[in-house]
This record gives sequence, C-alpha cells and structure tokens, in this order.
Amino acid sequence: MHTRRVMPLAVLLAFGLFSSLAGAQSPRMILALGNTGFLNPGDIQVATGAEVKQDMERFEPKHFAVIVLANVAYATLPAAIQQGLVQYVNDGGTVLITGGAQSFGSGGYQVVASILPFQIRSTNDWRFTAFRSPVLIQPSHPILVGLSFSPIGTLNDLNPRGDAAEILQSAGGGVAGPRYPLIAEVASGAGRVLGVAFDLNEFGGMPDRGLFVRNAIAYLLGASRIQAR
Repeated sequence: MHTRRVMPLAVLLAFGLFSSLAGAQSPRMILALGNTGFLNPGDIQVATGAEVKQDMERFEPKHFAVIVLANVAYATLPAAIQQGLVQYVNDGGTVLITGGAQSFGSGGYQVVASILPFQIRSTNDWRFTAFRSPVLIQPSHPILVGLSFSPIGTLNDLNPRGDAAEILQSAGGGVAGPRYPLIAEVASGAGRVLGVAFDLNEFGGMPDRGLFVRNAIAYLLGASRIQAR
C-alpha cells in the first residue's frame, strides 16, 4: 500500500517541477547596436531583469522589448532592423535612439522619419553650438528622476515634431537665441521612441549618466508591449 501511494506522489512532484520550469518565462531582451559604451549590460540586468544583447543572433526584431540605436548609421544596421523598424514600433516595440555624427540626419535616418520624435532638417546635422545648460521641460518625467545635466555643446540640430513631447531642451542664447530639443519622445502606433539628440558617450564624466541610462531603459521596458520571448 505504501508503494502505491508514494509512486504517484513522486510522479506528481516531478510533473509539477517540470511544469514550473516549462512555464517559467525567459528574461525580456534588449538589442543594443552601435557605439554602446555608455550602456553597462550588467547594471541594466540587475536594475531591470532584462538581458542586453549586442547582436541579433538567431532572433528577430519582434523578440526584443527595447532596441537601442547608439550613434550608428542607418545603412549599417542589420537588414531585419532596416526593413522592420517602423513596423516593430507600430506593433508595440520601443526604441532609444541617441545622437552623434552617425545618427539622425547625419546617419541617414530620414527613411524612418515617421517614428522619430524630431524633424530632420539636414543630412549633416551634427554640430557644435555654444555650451548651454539644459532646461528640464518635464522635470518629473521618469527618465529624469534624480538627475542633473552638464552643459551640452555638441548635438544634432533638429526640430521637435509637433506631436512629440519634449523632455529636455537646450537653453537659448540671449533673449531670442535658438533653443534645441535635446530629449523628446513620440508614440507611433502601439510603440514609443525616445530620442536623445546628443552623444551619451561624450558624457563619460557625467556622474548621472549611468542613472539616466537605467531610467530610460526601465521606462521603455515599461512602455513596450513585447513581453518575454
């Protein structure tokens, strides 16, 4: 009698363990392409639980909750990203795109202008401007919590899109001096794109850079409709 009772219990326990393992979800994934020296994969995984990959491996865009495009020319992106980025965002994916000499207009991103939070005005928009302190347009925005910013003097000279929300802006020079959008976001379909119009790799001495990157990734993970693969 004991044997007949123990064996079914052992089978049930084994089945329960198997079901638990089979039902466990893999971690969500982030695809980081380009000059991603500002992004520490270990810090991101500890802070968010998401795994950072720096190439697509066997995966498709739809497997990544967030895609980071860091000062990388559009023409050098994997073909699946070039062909599917707009659809990826409209289907619920989120993107962080950062500035530099290979980004926005200077990087050939005119072809995906429909999902960018900025209006591209030139094919050579990476330029030096007078160093000015940034102005917090949305100081309570989740990506700015706990942050301070150093003056920024080199940026992609862009216009904000009318339907985008500016988050950070360069102060104007004088009474009527130009202001430049530095960080803005826009919803496109079910997804969202967060644009940073300066190169995060140029701010190695910025004490809050790591916190900003973690804040931004956590925010985009929260907004992404793409769950674990």
